[in-house]
Amino acid sequence: MFDIRRVLTIAITLLTLQGAPVVAQLSKPSSSQHQAESSKPDTDFASLMQKIRSTWVQEFNSGHADKVAALYAADAVIMRWDGSMHGRDSIQALLQKSISGGAHDYTVNSLHTERSGNLGYDTGAYNVTLRDRVVEGNYLIVVKNVGGKWWIVGHASIPNPQEK
Repeated sequence: MFDIRRVLTIAITLLTLQGAPVVAQLSKPSSSQHQAESSKPDTDFASLMQKIRSTWVQEFNSGHADKVAALYAADAVIMRWDGSMHGRDSIQALLQKSISGGAHDYTVNSLHTERSGNLGYDTGAYNVTLRDRVVEGNYLIVVKNVGGKWWIVGHASIPNPQEK
């Protein structure tokens, strides 16, 4: 089993240091699992991630923190510039605080999506309008298939440095 906090910390460090998405293979599927997974085209996973991204953005921009939080696993972690939150309820409270604080017009542009077995990730750039400025940055979402459903288990976002 892997520690999602450690995986996200390593991924964020690599993104920060290299400026490009880098992910290590998190698990090695069994040969029968590998055969089953390799028979499914990656376009299925890319479409699934597109749906997760679209739902996340649509519900956030509509002010529905509860519907965004429903995309996360019960024990998920989110890491942002202002700290980390663990668990779906805490993530929902954090998202609601952002929405209530004036965050809106969230957009995401995926740069790379990939999976291996029951784990996958999506990384790209985001923009969000706050009350006094637009914030641009990079994100990494790690998803895990549990019982046939893909859940966000880790989400990190790193804002670009503000120009002075």
